[in-house]
Amino acid sequence: MTSRVDSVGLSGISGYPVMVECSISSGLPGFELVGLPDAAVRESRERVRAAIKNLGFKFPDRRITINLAPADVRKTGPVYDLPLLLAVLTASGQLEDVPADAAFLGELALDGTLRPVSGVLPMALAAAENGTHALYVPAENAAEAAEACADSMAVYPAHTAREVVDALRGISP
Repeated sequence: MTSRVDSVGLSGISGYPVMVECSISSGLPGFELVGLPDAAVRESRERVRAAIKNLGFKFPDRRITINLAPADVRKTGPVYDLPLLLAVLTASGQLEDVPADAAFLGELALDGTLRPVSGVLPMALAAAENGTHALYVPAENAAEAAEACADSMAVYPAHTAREVVDALRGISP
């Protein structure tokens, strides 16, 4: 199965849209991350794996390939942890498709807690410019994101990835 989750990245002081595409297929279990990830992004594999298990979901024991598009732009930092987690849950059938007009960003702790990230202001502006209507961010980054573009999109603060999943499932606001 495949899934797509939208996010945003930071290049210098400008934000740009990033698509997190996930494919889960048969074969030897593995977790490949492509699309010019730096070391912090590659390390997100382990944060995502631990968070999925610690949140009570099943980590797929199949071949997982995740592409961060556009593939010709270097991706830096842990900002993609939350969208990676959502892409894996969606592709594995544990979560319905996320809304196409939503974007997600945030660093994961091993227990699924969301940690704040740097550069939210330009990333939020880029998300709004690209038609995003809902931006899910760590609670500590919500004020900055809302200040940037509260008139053009809704900003949803979350303390944990579980809060985001429950909101997407309609279980909690």
